[in-house]
Amino acid sequence: MARKQDRTAVYILLLAVIVAAIAGYYLPTKRPEGGTSITPKEYIELVEKKKAQRLKYAESEAEAAEKAPGGTKQPTTE
Repeated sequence: MARKQDRTAVYILLLAVIVAAIAGYYLPTKRPEGGTSITPKEYIELVEKKKAQRLKYAESEAEAAEKAPGGTKQPTTE
């Protein structure tokens, strides 16, 4: 019976090594998006790009709200 447990432990260890090798291969190729390892110029460009994405998303949400039947457009008070 102890023989079967030994094999299970070996299989689990082998699986862990394979997963670690795959993670070690793929994870370092992704560049972090945070500001810890980029130059000041790249950081400013990243902030501007994110701001443009937020504005574009907000515009598309506003357009979708206007086109929706029964819209969720807020009434203006004048």
